[in-house]
Amino acid sequence: MSNKTRASLPELALGSAVLAADAARGLLKRTATAGAHAAQSGRDKAAGQLRAAADVPLEWASTTVVPKIIDELMPYISAKLLPQILDAAMPYIEAKMLPRLLDAAMPLIQAKVMPVLIQDLADSDDLRELITEQSRDVVADAAGDLRESTASADDRLETGFRRLFHLSPAR
Repeated sequence: MSNKTRASLPELALGSAVLAADAARGLLKRTATAGAHAAQSGRDKAAGQLRAAADVPLEWASTTVVPKIIDELMPYISAKLLPQILDAAMPYIEAKMLPRLLDAAMPLIQAKVMPVLIQDLADSDDLRELITEQSRDVVADAAGDLRESTASADDRLETGFRRLFHLSPAR
C-alpha cells in the first residue's frame, strides 16, 4: 500500500483479494483436515466439521473485511456511483414508479393534507388582507370605469340635446 492514510480503490481491491485468497487457503486446509477426520469418524461427523469450517471464514469476512470495504467505498459510492445510478434510473422512476406512488398517495393527501391546508388558508390573516385589498382595487377600478362611462354618456346626451334644440355648445 502507499504512504497515504487511506487506501485507494485499487489497493483496497488488491488487499481484499489477498485476504480472500488467505481465507480460501484456510478454508481448504480446514476442509482437508475435516475430510481426513471424516474418513476416521464417519460421514456425519465430517459433514458437521465441513459446515463449521465453511461458517468460520464467512463469519470472519462478514464481521471484519466486508464492513471495512464498505466504509472505504462509501465516499466513492455516494459521490460517484449513486448519482450515476439515480441518473440512469430517473426515466424509469418518472415513467413507472412516480405515477404509481402519486396514485397511491392521492387519497391520503386528499383526506389528510388538503383539509389542513384549506383550514390554514381560511384562518390566515395575511390571506384575508390580500383578498380585501384586491377587492378594494377591483371596486375602485370598476368605479373609475363607471365614472368614465357615465361622463362619456353625459357628454353624448348633452351634445344630442344641444343639437336637438339648436343650442350653442357650453363655454
